[in-house]
Amino acid sequence: MNPLFSLIPSERGPIVNTWEQELGSALEISLEITGLVPLVQINYQVSKAQPVASDPAGRKPDLHSSVSGTVIDLKKDFITIREEGTRVALPADFSATNPVAMLDNLRLNGIDIRGYKPGCTLIINAVPHEAGMDGHRFLIEEFTDIMVTGLNYLKKALSPKACALTVPAGMDWTIPGCTGHEIDPVYPNSLPELVTKAVTGKELPPEVTIIDATTLYRIGRTVHGRQPVTLVIVKVGNTPFLTPVGTPAGVLLKLAGFRPAEHDRVILGGPLTGEAVYNLKHGVRPDTQAVTVINSSSNPTFTDNPCVGCGECVIRCPARLMPNMISRHAEFGLYENCLAYNIASCFECGLCGYWCKARRPLLQYIRLAKKELAAQPIIEDLREQK
Repeated sequence: MNPLFSLIPSERGPIVNTWEQELGSALEISLEITGLVPLVQINYQVSKAQPVASDPAGRKPDLHSSVSGTVIDLKKDFITIREEGTRVALPADFSATNPVAMLDNLRLNGIDIRGYKPGCTLIINAVPHEAGMDGHRFLIEEFTDIMVTGLNYLKKALSPKACALTVPAGMDWTIPGCTGHEIDPVYPNSLPELVTKAVTGKELPPEVTIIDATTLYRIGRTVHGRQPVTLVIVKVGNTPFLTPVGTPAGVLLKLAGFRPAEHDRVILGGPLTGEAVYNLKHGVRPDTQAVTVINSSSNPTFTDNPCVGCGECVIRCPARLMPNMISRHAEFGLYENCLAYNIASCFECGLCGYWCKARRPLLQYIRLAKKELAAQPIIEDLREQK
């Protein structure tokens, strides 16, 4: 099997705590605030777990500082905080019993609740998102009680009809209160859309809420500790790091022994669905599970080559789309034409770009078109019609 597609979790190794490593200077975290409004200014003193950016529309989750320190830089998309002191924000209040208030409390404490539906079938996905992104193994094996705390909170907030846990075939992971389902550990079987189909037999059923096991842990830890979760497990190579949200990718790469060359690509996430960073100061996000280095000397780079019409991307697309046509229209800014090719049904698995003979950046074109169309409600409307 191509190791890029194998989702079999690796053996558990020791977790490396970033704070216990010699960094040479105070840690400076870089928090991405794209689409959010900052709540701080340069030179502000912030506490650990203090909200530093929020969404005025009340849709995206609030973002919190993962360290106690001073705001040393503030740009349109990033807040930089230098770690200083040991201040901690006041505990959050999770006493609400109204389902709407319970979900909003999660959002205010950093959990993305978009897509959470009352009366749903709740699916907890414990299959690694991509090969090597299996740091959550430590969480699900060691913190079952925290997982149960998160599940119980969601049960009260959503009143789900059923709860399911999907695991890679052969793994004996369980969470009390969930029915177990084994998934063939081959990419892209781990993606939410395909996991949902495997469990329910339906494609994009509207009555399903699916979250990954790491998110369930974050919910449980947030409710249990009455604080937003400020630490994440990020795997770099074979090394899992316990590190603050916003830790620069370059810091983690250095600790893991990586020295990226000039034209290497550094990816937040996996090689198929992750996003490249343009600067090694880019911090890991709350949902980042891996930092991946793509070596330019052994991997051909994507370029704006013309499509050769081989049809390989169409053959490989699990959503039965035509990535070749979507990318052609997106390349020339004809974004609305992409709607005719059902761009809303693309779940961004990245297989089209992987198999493209011309090495076109197909996934990047699709994401660009989605971003340009996002101002129009039509993409969400299309999903609701399925």
